Amino acid sequence: MKDLKRGVFIRICCLAIMAININNAQADNTIEHVTTQVTHQQDAKPVVREFGMSQFSIAHRVKQLELGAVHLYDFGSIKLHAYETKDPFNTFVFILEKLGQAVLLETPPLKSNYQELTNYILSLGHQQIDLVVSYHPIGAQFIETPHLKFKNIYSMQHAVDNYKHGLGASSLVGLKQRFGQAFDETVYQPTMMLDEGSVQIAGIQFFMTHADFAFDMAIPEINAVHSHMLGHDKHALIFSMAFLDAAIQQLERFQQNDYEFVFSSHAQAETRGDVSIKLAYYHAFKRILKASKNKSEFIAAMQQAFPGYGWSFYLEGSANFLFNPS
Repeated sequence: MKDLKRGVFIRICCLAIMAININNAQADNTIEHVTTQVTHQQDAKPVVREFGMSQFSIAHRVKQLELGAVHLYDFGSIKLHAYETKDPFNTFVFILEKLGQAVLLETPPLKSNYQELTNYILSLGHQQIDLVVSYHPIGAQFIETPHLKFKNIYSMQHAVDNYKHGLGASSLVGLKQRFGQAFDETVYQPTMMLDEGSVQIAGIQFFMTHADFAFDMAIPEINAVHSHMLGHDKHALIFSMAFLDAAIQQLERFQQNDYEFVFSSHAQAETRGDVSIKLAYYHAFKRILKASKNKSEFIAAMQQAFPGYGWSFYLEGSANFLFNPS
């Protein structure tokens, strides 16, 4: 438990480092922007995926906005709009619509995206919307708009406490120093606190599961789950064997529940095939870690096993934590 709490703290703090490194990597063109194979999108590039990668079974198109873009997924009874902020964190937030109602999952951390997201929600015909904040219960100034009413703001107590006076609170200091007034560190004050289990929001059934320092949100009607991070083609930041085991257990739970789609806060929409890819990565990570005598040997073996993977700074960070425990 101590390792997991330490991992949570370092993971949050490393978001600031991640943002700096992503900017540098994008400038050096070292991180490839991967586009999923989609329907009716002429400029989309197909991605070759191994381990029995499944293709999306639904229509998907992309609407470019001034700052970001919206990826629209038509599930029939439910429409899902994934707003890609294109901020340094590669943040995605999600709007789900059903029968004239809507719910927003998470909000952007940078104020520059606020007006664009608000305008997009209004363009869908919604004057009011529900909001659920899980891994990112910050950015509360987003709701300070006279144009859009927020019916209820949902979260879990431990997710909010983490950023108010828990391990996550100190990470906000570093992020504020890095981004200044552009970063909204204000923590939401939910109107409804959730427990684990089933809940209906905006006419959509969710199943909430405690995970890490927040919670995952399953959406049974579309056989999907919203989580923090997946990234089938990117390295993961691992702090300890206990943390790695917890990550493996989370993806095994996704497989046991047979979720077809994974919507996460820092990657384009992924599928059950991507879960298999990342799970294989984690198991290989564990084998290589056990066989490596030192940090350099571990990094070299991982780079050989996973050439072209993004977020190499996460691999280096993992090596630092795992070979220099404190």
